[in-house]
Amino acid sequence: MTYNLKMVEEFEVNRSAEEVFDYIVDFSRIAEWDPTVTDSRKVSDGSVGQGTKFEVMYSLGLRNIPIYYTIDSYQAPNTAVLTGKAKSFTAIDSLTIEPTSSGAHVKWQADIVLNGTASLIAPLFKGHIRKMGSVSIESLRKALEDNEKSPTLSVIKKAADKAILPGLANFTKFGYQYARKSWKPVTRSIKGKHIVLTGATSGLGLASAFELAHRGASLTLVARNLQKAAQVVTKIKQRSGNDDIEVEIAELSEPSEVVRLANRLLNKSRPIDVLINNAGALLNPRQENHDGIETSFALLLLGPIILTEKLKPLLREAGTLDDPARIINVSSGGMYAKRISVSNIESVKGKYSGADAYARAKRGLVLAGEYWSKAWCNDNIVVQNMHPGWAKTPGVEVSLPDFNKKMQRTLRTPEQGADTIIWLACASEAVQKGGQFWLDREPHTTHLTNKTKENPENRIALFNSLKEYALRYDVEIELGDYTKGIG
Repeated sequence: MTYNLKMVEEFEVNRSAEEVFDYIVDFSRIAEWDPTVTDSRKVSDGSVGQGTKFEVMYSLGLRNIPIYYTIDSYQAPNTAVLTGKAKSFTAIDSLTIEPTSSGAHVKWQADIVLNGTASLIAPLFKGHIRKMGSVSIESLRKALEDNEKSPTLSVIKKAADKAILPGLANFTKFGYQYARKSWKPVTRSIKGKHIVLTGATSGLGLASAFELAHRGASLTLVARNLQKAAQVVTKIKQRSGNDDIEVEIAELSEPSEVVRLANRLLNKSRPIDVLINNAGALLNPRQENHDGIETSFALLLLGPIILTEKLKPLLREAGTLDDPARIINVSSGGMYAKRISVSNIESVKGKYSGADAYARAKRGLVLAGEYWSKAWCNDNIVVQNMHPGWAKTPGVEVSLPDFNKKMQRTLRTPEQGADTIIWLACASEAVQKGGQFWLDREPHTTHLTNKTKENPENRIALFNSLKEYALRYDVEIELGDYTKGIG
């Protein structure tokens, strides 16, 4: 006993057929635009193509029904057929895309075969099913227009940040789950975009690398350990089917190695579309690198500043007015508790706290990002700062075992923590205004109280100190007074 239902929807969009095809056929992203889908993921290895499998969670009232889709036919960038199977129905989605003078024409046909009890009640709901199908395809059309406005920091959001407990609640997985309800689809293609990512072998960096590779980016992953990096690259290639991945080995707490890394990349003369300063560690007890510089400061602040300043020519070469290069500084919500201390930049005064050193360095990186955002905007480079909330990563487990144990039920997954990194690297609207501090795709204040606020003199003192450190390695950096004559 079966009941057959057929739906056909068509529309045109001002996007290339290849971009449209790649986005639609990747059903791991269908939850972005289909309001009837609550979650979706790719469950087979390799690049998206014939035989790729997806698990899609379809919402039916208070129930989530799993549908297991397989790409049965794949002729990029023109046709594809995906078959989805659930307990009570089978859905065959046929996609045809034809290039037009202004973009692409999309035809979507859904053939649904309901069985058992579902076939008996389907005639009563066929109108509703067709309506939901039309709504979904209209949502897809709007998503492919890709003209969303960048989120802004409203008065209400700013007040919520400064209400300490509600603000901290946003750091948890519950804050992520609430925020994602209002997110817009990200349809801009990053296929072939060159992305340099530090700290790529675990935690947020690894989660970012997997997703960026899945979306077709060309990756240069910076890691400390060659063996571990090789294992990670093998896994990423296997899962994503993306072989365009290179590795650079450098100890980023050693500025001399950062300089050599930057020089190797400069010698390759390959433009960089996105630089993600992610590498980090929370260290206890206090440590020093080979040059006698406190390791947290060297790794979390001095290292990324030298790397970013050295790589500016490659970022400038990649960026255009319509598609600027991007710098993403991964900071920490822990910085909210501390202000910058130039006189104690290497944490030599008082009892050492790895968490405090980490927080101060991360705040310093945000200040540098704010400067670059204003100073480099005419070079077609957009700079953003972000923090991932509280995510369960190997670093947190090792460095903050008590916090990890106490908060484990509320911690985010690495993928949830990395989501805003991916959004800042991919979304068109993420470059509309630079120099902001992001969590869950929304800008947030950088200070919860006046106690952590720095004045222009504090910033200049910090930047002058960083310049002196950089000169030890024959690196001249541009950090200056962004309060005068810039932007």
